[in-house]
Amino acid sequence: MKKVFSRFLAVFLCFLLILPIPARAYTPGQSYQRDLQTWIKNDNHRRYVEMMLDYHVRNNQQVRDALAGGFSAVFIFDGCSDNMDDPTLSDLSFYRVSGVCIVLRQDEAGEVKMVYINSSASTIPDRPLEYGAWNIPEVGKVGPATVLDGTYQLYSVYHKGNYEALHVRSEYDDETLPAIYMTPEGFTPYRANQINIHTRTSNHTSGKGMWSAGCPLVGDGDSWEFWKLIESTYHQNYDSFEADNFVGSLTIDRQALRTEMYTLYKNPDAVDAMLWDSAQLQPQTYFANCGHAERYETEKTLRAARDTQIMSLPCSNGSDARSLEVGTLTAGEKVTAKGSIFNASGNLWYETEGGYVYAGHVEEVGFFESLWGKLFG
Repeated sequence: MKKVFSRFLAVFLCFLLILPIPARAYTPGQSYQRDLQTWIKNDNHRRYVEMMLDYHVRNNQQVRDALAGGFSAVFIFDGCSDNMDDPTLSDLSFYRVSGVCIVLRQDEAGEVKMVYINSSASTIPDRPLEYGAWNIPEVGKVGPATVLDGTYQLYSVYHKGNYEALHVRSEYDDETLPAIYMTPEGFTPYRANQINIHTRTSNHTSGKGMWSAGCPLVGDGDSWEFWKLIESTYHQNYDSFEADNFVGSLTIDRQALRTEMYTLYKNPDAVDAMLWDSAQLQPQTYFANCGHAERYETEKTLRAARDTQIMSLPCSNGSDARSLEVGTLTAGEKVTAKGSIFNASGNLWYETEGGYVYAGHVEEVGFFESLWGKLFG
């Protein structure tokens, strides 16, 4: 009888092994962790993009709605391209290819995947201080429009009637976007229209004519590279190209380019107004909502009561999703705390050398045990 049971159990286990394992579908609030080392070599820029992608996938309702509907979530992180490490390419007065364009989609199993990346993007218009190129009623001569950071809707369009592109709108019935126009006296907020994501033409380094009057640009004049963006967004949902079809969302983030924009626009207040939306998502802004921060005069030794994570911010749940895992502690492992803080949700976290550990997962080591460890450990 035992032999029969053993054989049955063996056959049953083999059957389980050959069954296909269903993919784990994405659920709202779940983190999105993507290693971008292949595409972004600069550590600071890469970590920033990874952190903000995770944040938007968790918390940005427009992004989540686009993904859940089978559409695209497009991001342009200006200032995060490795082109910023090239002295010539980082000169915004000459050659704007400082941004990274990324497209996310959900696959058939519900997993969020990166389906496109391009490291030669830009959301900065050419010659933003060239007053007189445009006129605004009751304002007069202004420079080109700079669209404000934020998340918008994308629709299909033929750019200037010539080729497939993506049209940026606030919503279907509102084809305008909040923007800043530079003036000789300073700047003025005014809504821009006819803003499309398109690619560059061959004159973008010649100094002849404008190649962007406020439109985000993706690609370095290579039509094939730009066509791949259209394929990864529009043609994943529609058979043939038609104008005015919904494509997904666009998120513009220029926080990594703030210093360079101060120099380019020569007006910090104007730049701060352009970047206000993305500034609200920065770690320093999150810390402003935390409370009861304490710095220890004498560092404390903590022991992990269970396997736990060390996070970049004192937060790890869906509502505090800017935090990334920067390390781990195994049960019994010790770490030194130099302070503590209550996060925005009122939970106590300890500040360590590398990041933050949730207080509920660690215990304080007694003085004598800590001293013994320092002397003989």
